[in-house]
Amino acid sequence: MLCVFNGDVMVLSPSWTTYKPQSQLAGHKAIVIHTKQEDEWRLTPSLVEQVVMENKLSPHRLLIMCNPDNPTGTSYQAHHLNQLSEVFRKHNIIVLSDEIYARLSFEGKHESIAKLGYHIYPDKLSEMRKAVASGASHTYSCAPAPVQHAALWLYKWTDEVQDYVLHERRILHAVALYTFRELTSVGVKVVMSTAGYYMFPNFEILRPALNARGITTGNQMCDAIMNEASVALMAGGPAFLRPVDDLTVRLCYINFDGGKAMQASRKRGTEGPLDDDFVVEHCRTLMEAIQALKKWVETQLDSERE
Repeated sequence: MLCVFNGDVMVLSPSWTTYKPQSQLAGHKAIVIHTKQEDEWRLTPSLVEQVVMENKLSPHRLLIMCNPDNPTGTSYQAHHLNQLSEVFRKHNIIVLSDEIYARLSFEGKHESIAKLGYHIYPDKLSEMRKAVASGASHTYSCAPAPVQHAALWLYKWTDEVQDYVLHERRILHAVALYTFRELTSVGVKVVMSTAGYYMFPNFEILRPALNARGITTGNQMCDAIMNEASVALMAGGPAFLRPVDDLTVRLCYINFDGGKAMQASRKRGTEGPLDDDFVVEHCRTLMEAIQALKKWVETQLDSERE
């Protein structure tokens, strides 16, 4: 779509790492909108108004958003999307909504900014639809045949597929809650994920202790965590369109044997959520990693108090 769109492109920060480069490769100068942790990393109408006011935009405008979001794990509810839709219409902004994690909404109630299909164009954008379809044909026509057949089977949304997705999001919800509780218990600021398998913890509480060690960037902090706690994290700085000294990280909480966890979840039945005991027993490598990270945070805080 970016290759056939002629206008201004807006992307969010933090957001998936390729949106801005893809925009630039398509010849656009991407305008970055910085979301805030206090808004749970969601785009707000006021931020849209601000970017329109502060930039001289062309009449043709496209905004790329991810819902549920990668890297933050946040989602948009109906009232968020209704408010955003009003300001999008007001300023003639087309929305490209990446909803790849929709089926992994923990509550099973994903809200989309559109209610039908995967690419929706009103009549007045029919020329864009034709151009996108032409450009897309060079991509999906090259998808491996087994993948295409697998996709067709999944789109039938059979009882077997629904059962798989139910247990998958149930397990991920339990792991996300465990990770959220353990990190926040030592003062790390975290917005609880609502879908998928990412969250975006903020280790700002450690800045004085890290500064004393000469650690001033997110990458340096992640290197220290890897070397001292054997936990791999991705710095939330420039890769996610944030400052180099930002102490956020993208944490992916799927470091466990999903097949065994799936079997254990099915044995327990579908009544009620899974608890921390399930995570400890069946997602042990993830649990050990979170405990190692928690201990590392406590060590940094203790060093500051000495």
